[in-house]
Amino acid sequence: MKISVSSLFHSDIEVLEIDYDVPLTAALAERYPQGARLQGRISRIRRGVHLQGILAGIESETCVRCLETFSRPVRIAVEETFSEEVAAEDDLFASVAPLVGREIDLTDLVSQLLEVDEPMAPLCSEDCRGICPLCGANRNLVPCACKPAAADARLAGLARLRDELA
Repeated sequence: MKISVSSLFHSDIEVLEIDYDVPLTAALAERYPQGARLQGRISRIRRGVHLQGILAGIESETCVRCLETFSRPVRIAVEETFSEEVAAEDDLFASVAPLVGREIDLTDLVSQLLEVDEPMAPLCSEDCRGICPLCGANRNLVPCACKPAAADARLAGLARLRDELA
């Protein structure tokens, strides 16, 4: 989804207010079934524009401890500068994004922001008890009567060190 910002360069308009549902593709569309919404302001700067706003959505995640699906609200502050002085082929090496044809590509920007915001190990809650490694029961839902396996005698030295450091 591209937005034309050419009106900022030709008229008395100083700021464009934006409020868009940004279409997502492939894996992002699966993780964000309700989509993502970008709200903000685009203002003209010397030789470009600056976007400031909020990207919000609800991500469908899988907890790494209990393997249950949960919803994670996402709210990302967006600060991005687009310059006409940056060529499209220099995009990867520049500190600002290129402003090609006086259009901003929101799909690429939103995709990058959502990918960077992805947690490495998503948890449904901080106190998630996970699944039992012996019987496989979700310990958040059912009490587990399994006894912890005896520690390997070869690891006793590490266990003592762990206890000393705790």
